[in-house]
Amino acid sequence: MGSFVEITSNVADKLEFLAAKLTESAKKLREGIGPSPQEHEKLVITLKSTIDAVNLPRDDLADMQMGFVKAVATRLLIKWKVFENMPDTGIIPSKELAPKVGGDVVIINQGRLCWLLVATGFLVQEGTDRVGHTARTRPFASVNPLSAGGQWGKYILTLIQSGQNNANNHKLREPTGRLHTNKAFAEGEPELTVAQIMSKHPECTANMMLSMSAMASQNPTPLTGFYDFSWVVRVSESVDRPLIVDGGGAKGWTLQAICKEVPGTPICRCVLEDLPGVIQMVKTVGDEGLRSAKLVAMYFDKEQPVKGALVYMIRRCLRDFGDDECVSILKHIVDAMAPDSKLLIADTVTSNPPSWYPAMLDFFLSTIGGKERTEENFRDIAARA
Repeated sequence: MGSFVEITSNVADKLEFLAAKLTESAKKLREGIGPSPQEHEKLVITLKSTIDAVNLPRDDLADMQMGFVKAVATRLLIKWKVFENMPDTGIIPSKELAPKVGGDVVIINQGRLCWLLVATGFLVQEGTDRVGHTARTRPFASVNPLSAGGQWGKYILTLIQSGQNNANNHKLREPTGRLHTNKAFAEGEPELTVAQIMSKHPECTANMMLSMSAMASQNPTPLTGFYDFSWVVRVSESVDRPLIVDGGGAKGWTLQAICKEVPGTPICRCVLEDLPGVIQMVKTVGDEGLRSAKLVAMYFDKEQPVKGALVYMIRRCLRDFGDDECVSILKHIVDAMAPDSKLLIADTVTSNPPSWYPAMLDFFLSTIGGKERTEENFRDIAARA
């Protein structure tokens, strides 16, 4: 360990370096140049690095504790419609807000939920009992991907706690397989798969489906990726077979984006596959333009029902499964492919070590038996399949 002078000098150098980056970002903002998604991510990393440079162990502990309670408080304020009943602009006295949501003034504000978010800059307070939105809480006032994601606080905390208990049984072994996941233990159903459990909780499934688009916004890669689908249009004129099969395609955002980006791609010859509950949701409340696609209920661990398509696509799904399950999924697809079929895998390729966001997702995915993967990990499962 270096001397105090060496340590403080090193921190000072880091702060000067990071300050230069922040100054450059501030200059662009003053010039009216908004950050791209990639630049925004870099700015967030710079700010986090600034905190990391000066944080002491006790600060790290406080940050961890605050993360837990902030997630719970935010979820409760969404669930109780507190954000929804606050004015979009301006402030509201707690004594007016509490009756709107059937709550106690003390619980809503003084020393409890709203105070917690005021202290962390999420809400503003004027005087002793008047609170208001900030730009960071307004999205939670309506049903949208961000508010749906905020509702996941309950499930995440339950999964983490269950993971601690499950670790006592599994010791230092990687969580793998569709059974005996932390999610299953948390639900008291260790012999059920995550898909089977989700089918029992339609509200949870709906929140997950809605929040997925918010999660996708963390990934600057476009829905269609970088693959050129134009050849599919040319080939479609001479063959009568399924064109694109989007396995695990949720509400069909990617399939629709491809058909829109590549004019002439007939969506009626494309296939959207997902769990029965998801497909039923698409049939009843899904986008009208998507319903002309062939909608097929399927399970990844079963035989691929659509044979001989030009393209089989699996996007951001393999992360939900362990290595052995991924190999099985890919084998099912390979068995359904024609000699000229193509298989496209679109997913996050994590660096080693990873950045903070994929590292966080990897931890969450471990609770359902999934994982983020490096390029080497993907090559391994592809070779095995």
